[in-house]
Amino acid sequence: MTGPMPFAIHYVGDGYSTDAKLMGRQAVGKSLFRAIARQWSGVDVYGFGRGASGAMMEQLKREGFAGRLVWREQGSTAPPPGFPGTLYHPGPIPVALAHDRNREGPGAYSLFGVTHTLSSLGAMDSVGDLAGAPFQPWDALVCTSTAAVTLVRALMSERRAWLAEHYGATRFAEIELPVIPLGVDVAAQARPADEIAAARQDLGLAPEEVVFLFAGRLSFHAKANPAPVYLALERAAAGRRLVCIEAGQFHNEAIAESYRDAQRTLAPSVRFLHAEGADPAAYRRAWCAADVFVSISDNIQETFGITPVEAMASGLPVLVSDWNGYRDTVRDGQDGYRIPVTAPPEGGGVDLALRHALQIDTYDRFIGQYSMATAADLPVLARRIGELADSPDLRARMGAFGRARALSEYDWPVILSRYQALAAELDRLRAGAPRASTAWPLRPDPARLFGHFPTRRLGGDWSVTARPGGESALADLLGLRMTTYVLDPTRFPPDMIREIHRLAQAGPRTVGDLLAAAGGGGRPRLRALLWLAKLGLVDLTPPA
Repeated sequence: MTGPMPFAIHYVGDGYSTDAKLMGRQAVGKSLFRAIARQWSGVDVYGFGRGASGAMMEQLKREGFAGRLVWREQGSTAPPPGFPGTLYHPGPIPVALAHDRNREGPGAYSLFGVTHTLSSLGAMDSVGDLAGAPFQPWDALVCTSTAAVTLVRALMSERRAWLAEHYGATRFAEIELPVIPLGVDVAAQARPADEIAAARQDLGLAPEEVVFLFAGRLSFHAKANPAPVYLALERAAAGRRLVCIEAGQFHNEAIAESYRDAQRTLAPSVRFLHAEGADPAAYRRAWCAADVFVSISDNIQETFGITPVEAMASGLPVLVSDWNGYRDTVRDGQDGYRIPVTAPPEGGGVDLALRHALQIDTYDRFIGQYSMATAADLPVLARRIGELADSPDLRARMGAFGRARALSEYDWPVILSRYQALAAELDRLRAGAPRASTAWPLRPDPARLFGHFPTRRLGGDWSVTARPGGESALADLLGLRMTTYVLDPTRFPPDMIREIHRLAQAGPRTVGDLLAAAGGGGRPRLRALLWLAKLGLVDLTPPA
């Protein structure tokens, strides 16, 4: 490990762990943490709550991290000394995160996020928001593929055109849109010969059986409909012994049964195996037993596709659709084959988008309906399956090309070096930017917005007097859910209330003097004083 990270991490637990959900975004975030733990000896983090801080440190330790973690509490007023000037978020940058930055000043630090799926309403709204304030030219959205950056530019352009038409807007944010792919742990994907032999023996595979592997979410409507693969395998099965392993998780038993029905109907000559994605040993065994990786994606929720890159890192030839990010990663005829795909012409999905926007159809139904109008070239797919099944030399040559490409282009150290260069470029763009804070519209200080509600407002020249014998009363009040639900171990701990009460008991003084004795005003201390007044432990008296 070498020194501290050159950028900070925005910690959102869901973005870096597969404990609650196993999807591409979470798997990539977990893999990123593993790479960070191995590459840097110091990690700076922006997040909320002591529990989150501990959870992140534990996750890093599990990946071998033995360095220091500097935690900056989200919503704090000043960063710790030496905190990096660039903050990474594991998705498109939320508007709230930019407003949070701008309260310190638009030039306080840079933000960069990364694209994952871009087809949901929330994702498209997030990208459209990047076209204007509160974002700045020293912010960035990393686009994981050429397909992703084209889509992002289109969404931002449409948003700008709408704002210009309806509001006469002429000034828009021009953030950076670099194309940087997702990373993989190439070393972890290696398949030693003894593991391959053991896996094939464990699964009862004969030497002449050729195994085609799909790994990922097993969802025909939201990931990749396997029916074309089944049909192509059946066409290619004449005179060949073909096996298809599907490694992943089914959302429910009904979906699992629908896969089994389709297999029996569409590919009766092919042997099918399922490897449970939640079982690391079974999942690994499926990868080791494979001869060819296949992913005929047909779904608009896919914009990069990490599993073909993992397959390349594993030394497997890849058979993919000519679709989105697969075009960037898989070189047709070198690392594997890309199968042509046909989709509707422009205007062919307007009704589907409208029904989803009006919440008539769910997101799953929307993307599922469009995927069924997206057709891979079945004759070409069947022919490529046959070519790969018949030629161990072709499989070995393509697998070697793919692994070399994964090492040079997609290994995490390579990707992190590109993130580091991006952070340096954002630092350069931010130099000289204004540091004056800017307001977050429609999210004002309630003490200002609702300041006309109360009879009066507390002032620093008010006097504070503690009621006698308040220790036991305070202990009782700190034991009640009704009065302690606002407390927080990091920002508003019980000890803060005890300290303010102790100072008040030392004798009458002004609000300003008491808060100064407590270490300075500070909003939580001010609210602690009013907590005591609300519950009858101190009296607050305005000047005569």
